[in-house]
Amino acid sequence: MNDDFLPSPPIFTPMDDDQFTDLMDDVKSTAASTDAAPPCAAITAACNGTPRLSPNQWTGVVRNIVRCLTADELKSLRLVGSKELRVDLADPSLTCHLPLRMDRASFFAAENAGDMPNDRLRKWLTDRRILVIDDVDARICPDRVARLAAEGYLDSVSVLVVFDCHVHRAIISVLAHLPNLESLRLADHEDCEEKGLEELESIATHVARINPSSFRHLDIEFDCTVHGSRLSFLERMYGLEHLRLRGFDLSDGINYMKGLGSLTSLHLCHGNFYSSPSNDVDEKDLSSLTGMTNLRRVHLEGFDALSSVGLAPFCAPSPVERLVLKHCQELSEECLPSLGRMVNLTSLHVVHSAYDDAEIFSTESLGHLNSLALLKSLSLFYVLEDLSNLIVLWGLDSLESLNVAVEQEVDTEVLELFCSSILPVFPSLRKLRIFSEDGMCYTCHHRKLEVEYS
Repeated sequence: MNDDFLPSPPIFTPMDDDQFTDLMDDVKSTAASTDAAPPCAAITAACNGTPRLSPNQWTGVVRNIVRCLTADELKSLRLVGSKELRVDLADPSLTCHLPLRMDRASFFAAENAGDMPNDRLRKWLTDRRILVIDDVDARICPDRVARLAAEGYLDSVSVLVVFDCHVHRAIISVLAHLPNLESLRLADHEDCEEKGLEELESIATHVARINPSSFRHLDIEFDCTVHGSRLSFLERMYGLEHLRLRGFDLSDGINYMKGLGSLTSLHLCHGNFYSSPSNDVDEKDLSSLTGMTNLRRVHLEGFDALSSVGLAPFCAPSPVERLVLKHCQELSEECLPSLGRMVNLTSLHVVHSAYDDAEIFSTESLGHLNSLALLKSLSLFYVLEDLSNLIVLWGLDSLESLNVAVEQEVDTEVLELFCSSILPVFPSLRKLRIFSEDGMCYTCHHRKLEVEYS
């Protein structure tokens, strides 16, 4: 047979380095911008229509895929194809974007200090961003950690998460000096006796050593209550953007926050899940937060007897978009005019339990919320006399999700009548949840409205 009549094999012309660099930029931007799509699918989309890749270039693609995966996605990754791919999935440098458990990494323990060569150690720690300690019995050597920090192995660490932190005070003391630390989460869920409480209080002195110029995110959660006077270190944390405190007696200490003008998110709980301090927060202390012009999200929990005075710092011209008032007992309806002035709110949640001392809001006071034209999500728990009170909120044209809890019994007939009455009031409403202490057991649909109820 004449070879002239055979189809010519495709000519393999791998893309040049500039083309490959452009492709990798597309891969990263596509993976970063694709919502809800698996990273591999996003990367495949970016690669469609590109020239054939050489084995080296495909190796680069696979490495970029791995660096877009979460830990669970990485566990399920399977590679099928050319044996020429030179990707060692056991290479720790591939997973430098994932958290590293210090309590499981043997090179942080004194007895294994000399077991790992320096080049291998660098692969584990170079560009590592997140360190986690989550074992009360972890055998981490403070001297070993201090030496690694002093030699620059931990300079890339920007996020530190420590559970059972009263046990790991010495480690926190060392890591607080890291030069590029941006985020710190401390959690302790032990019911502390006096000695344990002293250990938690002493942690504040370690937090005070963090470099404030790079520090942006602080989250502390204790199951015992530390006095708010221990929060004096906040005075120098001028760059904080997110602050979450649970487990502090905030009848003292809020004044230390007055210089945090960069905050975009503030979450304060007076006490914790299990107990409230004997002294209430004086709502006048919240005036220290006046002038926080960057605040977008505010969560206040356990702040009893709030009125317009306490909420004044968050009113216009403040740009607050999300406000949660949780278990703020004896919340006065005088606060509703202040809430009505928060015209940038898209999410408002007033949440009580059936056992809280909650004041019922009059329909006249509820009318102040009609100025919240941007509001998309609203929760009102145990502050309504009756579900029918909601029809006075005729100004919430953007409302999409409504969550309510009331003392009245809501049977099928009441529910049907209620749904029919609110749909003309809230033209954008798509989701209605009616809560009770027994939870929500049923789901139904009323025209365009999805309803969950007990």
